[in-house]
Amino acid sequence: MAHKDYVKKDLAGYWYNSKYPPNYEVNGSLYHGYKNSAEETLFYDFAVQRYDLYFTYRGKPYHFLSDSEHVAYCDDHYTEEYKRFPDGNTALEQFIIDGKPLIELVNELEDVEPI
Repeated sequence: MAHKDYVKKDLAGYWYNSKYPPNYEVNGSLYHGYKNSAEETLFYDFAVQRYDLYFTYRGKPYHFLSDSEHVAYCDDHYTEEYKRFPDGNTALEQFIIDGKPLIELVNELEDVEPI
């Protein structure tokens, strides 16, 4: 699913991730409808707003570069790309760490920051 296919506007005119939407009724508004800061950063800042991403998992740092053309897992200087994805949601679903897609590890990530 391409970025333009899952990024939608709500009734108030705010962009959101229609594939992994926020749930204000369950989660409240602290993290814009997501359970925690990590979910907000991954599903909104990274996948919708196209911010670059940094996080650690079990002490290992990970860096993702995001632009209007693609998302890439890259080095810590954001200069060398190791693996490309067409958009943020695809990166969340297809980037594998320890045999699991990144999306399944959301609540185990540390230091999750939009860059």
